[in-house]
Parts: sequence; C-alpha cells; structure tokens
Amino acid sequence: MESHILPNDVMKSVFDIVKKDDKLYIIFKEENEVIEEKVKRIFGDDNLEFMDLFDLLHKRLLREFSDCMSIFDNEPLVEKLGFREFTEIFYDLTKLEQSKKMLFNYALLGRRGNNGILQDLGGRRLGTSVVALPSEHEKEVENFIRKWNVGYVKRRILTFEEE
Repeated sequence: MESHILPNDVMKSVFDIVKKDDKLYIIFKEENEVIEEKVKRIFGDDNLEFMDLFDLLHKRLLREFSDCMSIFDNEPLVEKLGFREFTEIFYDLTKLEQSKKMLFNYALLGRRGNNGILQDLGGRRLGTSVVALPSEHEKEVENFIRKWNVGYVKRRILTFEEE
C-alpha cells in the first residue's frame, strides 16, 4: 500500500499501519475519531482495527504485533517504537565431558583475541550458560548449539534502545 493515498491530515495523525493476517491495524499517535471515519471511507469498514500508541503498549498488544512490518516503510514495528528484539539463550553443558565443554565455550565465546560465533553475530554473554543476541541471528546460534547436542531454552525480549 502506498502511503500517498492518505490525505495529509490523516498522515499527521497516523503513527503507522500494519497488516496481520488479513486485517489492517491503524495505529494513531493519539485517539482521533474524526480521522478514523476518514480512514474507514478510504479503506472500507471491513478488516480494520483502530488503536493508539497507548493502547498498543499499555494493553499488551505489542506481543501480538512484535513480528509485524510497517506497511509505510517495511521496517519492524517494534523498532519504530524504539525497541530492539533480542533472544536470550540458556544452555546446559552438564551432559558434555569437560574437554567438550571447554571447546564449546571457545567456539561460542571466543578465546585469546579470536571471536566466537556469538561476537560475530553481535551477541554477548550475560552470565554462566546464558547469552543474548539480536533475534535475527537466533537460528544460527540454535544450529550451532544443536551441533554440539547441547540442551537449551530461549526467550525473546524487547529492549529499549536509547539514542
């Protein structure tokens, strides 16, 4: 969808529009019923849902929309809101022999000035057996961990990125 089909007064009130499944979600900077009516006339009344930024964050709809891309600029919605998505991975090395544990950690975390896979992907160690990395690289680290036959659990988190 092209944003230029929306009148200027609508564009000034709209934070973003995202599509999820077959529904369009119109996210306003703040609630505006007059602009909602204009949007209904442009897009029709079917498969539209209106919300403002406060609704999106306060009512926990962010979880539902964390994977949505903006229709305006094809950017992740969470990033436009100032968040960045990371994946925390908690892994368990107890089933590995000591020498394999050491080799696993060298390959994951690096050794003597050489990067491990984690640094190459923009991640970092948070503590013993816990790492965090940008979610766009989680599959690569999961594949690495699986090759070592190491158990793990993961959790996606949003962090607020300060300028």
